[in-house]
Amino acid sequence: MSVTEPELGLRERKRRATKAAIQQAALRIAIDEGLGAVTVDEISRRADVSPRTFFNYFASKDQALLGEDPTLPTDEAVDAFVAGLPSGELMSDIGELLAHSTQELIEDRDLMPERQQVLKENPQLFGQRMASMKEFQAQLAAVIMRRLTLTDPDQRSGSGDASEPGDASEPGDAAEADRSSVPRAGGTELERRARLASLVAMATVRHAWWEWSALEGDGRLVDCLRASFADLGALVSRARA
Repeated sequence: MSVTEPELGLRERKRRATKAAIQQAALRIAIDEGLGAVTVDEISRRADVSPRTFFNYFASKDQALLGEDPTLPTDEAVDAFVAGLPSGELMSDIGELLAHSTQELIEDRDLMPERQQVLKENPQLFGQRMASMKEFQAQLAAVIMRRLTLTDPDQRSGSGDASEPGDASEPGDAAEADRSSVPRAGGTELERRARLASLVAMATVRHAWWEWSALEGDGRLVDCLRASFADLGALVSRARA
């Protein structure tokens, strides 16, 4: 779990257990009987919940199979990142931004092997997963571009209209600004750098997932994420030396 069990209240522990049970049921049906046998009613029966409860957790059976989509954290966390916080080092701060997101995920390593098997056996689901990751990477690139525009005056000149999305004056404007500032293929130097940083960050996230899945005993994904970004920082520092 992303938070140690003693820190969770009874209601939250029950919520997480129900969510994990629904996912476990969906994955087992897909593995044992094939994707065609996966229905909301059958998932609900095996997870011992009502269909209404199922839809309180997941919008569709595919979402139960795929798990939670990655999302950016709160507007406050995004705004702090865009302003150059917490350290002023871009990749380190991206790591902290993603750590905020990861803390909200319900982590269950026991589901990973079964989910990987289902994705491998069902290319259409794998395609959905890749599409959601691509969308998240584009959102991250847009936020990075806002930061580069705001914190690097040299980048602000010559970047066309790219500086405008960073001018959102209210936290609630962040989502609209991100949608309008997604870096285009090719694009300006600013857009290319933002896209590169987002792709490096996504590779680092993947490294963290690998490390977390290989842990023996208890371990938190968010800790592995921070460690992976620290390793990235060490590699960059060594290359500069």
